[in-house]
Amino acid sequence: MTTCTLNAQEKTALTSMITTIPGDKSISHRAIMIGALAENTSHFTNFLFSEDCLNTLAIFQALGVNITVSTQEKSVVIKGVGLHGLTAPAKTLEVGNSGTSIRLLSGILSGQKFTSTITGDTSIKHRPMKRVAGPLAQMGAVITGTSREGRQDIFPPLTISKAPTGLQPITYTLPVASAQVKSCIIFASLYSDQRSTIIEPETCRDHTERLLRHYGADIEVNGPQIHVSGKHPLRCPDDVFYIPGDISSAAFFIVLGLIMKNSELTLTGIGLNPTRNRLISVLQKMGADIEVFDIKNQDGEPYGTLRVRSSVLTNGPVDPADVPIIIDEIPILAITALFGNGTFQVRDAQELRVKESDRIQSICHMINAMGGSITEYDDGFDLKGPAVLQPFEIDSHHDHRIAMSAIIGSIGGHVAATVHNCACINTSFPNFFDILTHLGVQYDLSHD
Repeated sequence: MTTCTLNAQEKTALTSMITTIPGDKSISHRAIMIGALAENTSHFTNFLFSEDCLNTLAIFQALGVNITVSTQEKSVVIKGVGLHGLTAPAKTLEVGNSGTSIRLLSGILSGQKFTSTITGDTSIKHRPMKRVAGPLAQMGAVITGTSREGRQDIFPPLTISKAPTGLQPITYTLPVASAQVKSCIIFASLYSDQRSTIIEPETCRDHTERLLRHYGADIEVNGPQIHVSGKHPLRCPDDVFYIPGDISSAAFFIVLGLIMKNSELTLTGIGLNPTRNRLISVLQKMGADIEVFDIKNQDGEPYGTLRVRSSVLTNGPVDPADVPIIIDEIPILAITALFGNGTFQVRDAQELRVKESDRIQSICHMINAMGGSITEYDDGFDLKGPAVLQPFEIDSHHDHRIAMSAIIGSIGGHVAATVHNCACINTSFPNFFDILTHLGVQYDLSHD
């Protein structure tokens, strides 16, 4: 177990420029997957070498894909094998802690002519998979998993066998907005020559659609409908694709800049995909002083520079339409709300219950430990601010976003804290502590 211990911070302002926010995790996962399924070579820079993405990379190597890695240059070169060029793995495929990997890979593996088994850590083995197995079965996929008493669902390990008659097209309306489920079905649809239609109830992140379009896939987005088939082979244009900095990772330092007095931080190369950057407008509605400039647009994945200044914040209800887009940022938004005036209200966020932890419950435990006032609901919470933070001790429950949020709360509130099970931070943000060191934050990491 890795524990982070922080004393009450003497540092009261931040003025450094941050240039080391790592590449976007969602895009890095999809870069490996789509690059592997292409018929030529792909070159990605600013790739995120986190545990989750490295597990995805290792899985495709186990499926017969040649991938060259340069950690110094933060790049990967993938020699694609085409949609039908993957080979049977010699052993069970391990995703570690990555829900993105297991759900998206289920769609790809359903289109193969071999049987494979995919699993992950203890957290993954408790993640519900019926949400992807159901529509895949409608397409003809053969998927078996494990059951759990009292749960009408299936859970990893998943065994995925050859579809007897190949995958068939589907028209499917997502029960809830989920980029993972949507992307799973999109990937499976690449294995049918006929067109499938996926309908999303609310807009959610669209990195799969954008990157597939970059590779020449037969994919069309028409409002809430995504039409896709495997009629066109995937080919990477002859260029190097820069993966923007992850805005979900940047969120921790955006918030730190807002809540610490007399601070100004500049973050460069941050992804501004419109299905991901709603965090900025949500914070601006709360009164955040965030300036966005120097915007570049590479193949549909825009990125730019953010300048963040300390701000007086006002809490209010989150628009339910924003929830699917900011779902990963809700833990750090809860920390923000501790420093704002009024009630921060989140509803229609049931998806938080099935993340790396039950995040609604984890957020409430975290806020209570800090001395905040929060009321838990089935689909969200009400958090009243501002709070006078107290020294606290929590367990992250192996949830990277809870661990990082608690650490940012401790620094911004100038209170001592002990956060257990912090090794999980490496799943998404391996240089998180390096940035804290760069900013002059004092902390101690111990390994029990």
